[in-house]
Amino acid sequence: MVDQEWDVILIGAGQNNFALGTYLGMAGLKTVICESRLENGGRLASEEITIPGYWHNTLSYFQDNRETSPVWKELNWDNGHHAEFVSPPVISSLLLPDGSSISHHQTLAGTIKSIAKFSQRDAQSWRETYDKFNPIVRDALIPYYYRLPQAHAEFARQLESNPAGKEFQRLCQLSPKQVADELFESESVKTLVLSQMAIPRGVAADYEAGGVEVLKLIAGDAKPELARGGSHSIAQVLQRAYVRNGGQIRAVHHVEKILVENGRAAGVTLRDGREWKARLAIVSNVDPYSTFIEMMGEDKLPNTFAAKIKSIEPDEFSYFQVHLALKAPVRYAIHEANDAAVGQAMNVNIGPEKPDDFDEMWKEIRAGEFPQHACLHAICPTVFDPLQAPSGKHAASLFMPVPFQLKGKKPEDWVKLKNGFMESVLKIWRRYATNLTDANIEMKVAMDPFYISGRWPNMRRGSVWVARKIPKQMGKNRPIEELAGYRTPIEGLYQVGVATHPADAVIAGSGRNAWQVIQEDLKLQTTQTTV
Repeated sequence: MVDQEWDVILIGAGQNNFALGTYLGMAGLKTVICESRLENGGRLASEEITIPGYWHNTLSYFQDNRETSPVWKELNWDNGHHAEFVSPPVISSLLLPDGSSISHHQTLAGTIKSIAKFSQRDAQSWRETYDKFNPIVRDALIPYYYRLPQAHAEFARQLESNPAGKEFQRLCQLSPKQVADELFESESVKTLVLSQMAIPRGVAADYEAGGVEVLKLIAGDAKPELARGGSHSIAQVLQRAYVRNGGQIRAVHHVEKILVENGRAAGVTLRDGREWKARLAIVSNVDPYSTFIEMMGEDKLPNTFAAKIKSIEPDEFSYFQVHLALKAPVRYAIHEANDAAVGQAMNVNIGPEKPDDFDEMWKEIRAGEFPQHACLHAICPTVFDPLQAPSGKHAASLFMPVPFQLKGKKPEDWVKLKNGFMESVLKIWRRYATNLTDANIEMKVAMDPFYISGRWPNMRRGSVWVARKIPKQMGKNRPIEELAGYRTPIEGLYQVGVATHPADAVIAGSGRNAWQVIQEDLKLQTTQTTV
């Protein structure tokens, strides 16, 4: 029995479907988003997992490139839907065992001053790298993320017209560690750069073509910000814009099957057996395996295509997290006494002292071991935004890369092991955070990769980026060539999400790009002007 009919059914209430659905609504289409979870927003999640009133950002905790984003402008997210942000003065501080630290500031001058304490040569190299490549990142790379990946030829032409373009291309093809080695002499400066690769950028220090992440870190103007109230506040902004433009949302509506009639995606079957029809299109924001193997079914797919979907490589790491409800904010007294920037940092990295430590960490992760050479990525957002905890209290979180499955264990064994690992991580954290005492901690909770894979089912094997960020799965091949343009082999079915171009490089990038494709396919018009 057909319960309802829509022009477009969107599967998954993530940022890309919210953006795409808003564009479709502005074109006059009747759309619905079906979301399996109760909370909308996907990776934009803030949850009370310790004590009610303490909000912990469990995946994405900051927003960047907002000022240059065409999506924010075109959909009026800033002015029309009550988005509020706070910008910490320092992006990241690396703490070293001797009490010294080195920081990546929001300002170029602040970063250079911090680096100069370790190497005048490296301070000069950072400035020269910024000056040389900032126009490329700003005027070519970031705009490319908001175009179809097939526009890479145009991006290449832009590089050719820039005197520094050839060198930019060469460095992009190197690994992050190779770029750091080429640009800098100080082990501490290299470690500062590499400590920001796995989290939040999703690349290992030895990934071929991961060098682009280093160049964006140095030469970009990302200006990372915290959303007041937590990342879920961004999701609420996106939701308000979508609903205001006529969209409807159905939470706890799990799509079991995608229906195909005469070779075309025609509707969906929900878990409770209801069927909804889609007159024009269906868009999936879940991972490709769930979309095609589970919801569509291999019998509806070309054999070679199904095999390619199964061959998509997930991330080789997941997240282990520790979330704390605190009476007082995390303080790194010795380091803050030596450098006030540490107390102003959006995130603090602890553990690695030299680039070789990352080699050891990745060896351990790839061997299925809980890393002893850990890189701890710690945040205490309530220092900048008191809305994320009760008055006078604080919320802190720590993220670290770990294997999804420990050697000799089952994935579900994390449930039994996580609290022991949490205590070992806290022991390291406390060497630097002088007030992280039992008296200050009101509640502590560990979140493990197995939990992540269940909480967000599209993150198979706890894979936060769904498809590993390696050359054969990026750009016009993300995650496979047949899906890189957002169309699929099934007419009327489209794929968006972090597994497609441009991954997580900019907010709602694949949603906006898919809008351009669907607009062309359906010959749609809106009163909105594309930037």
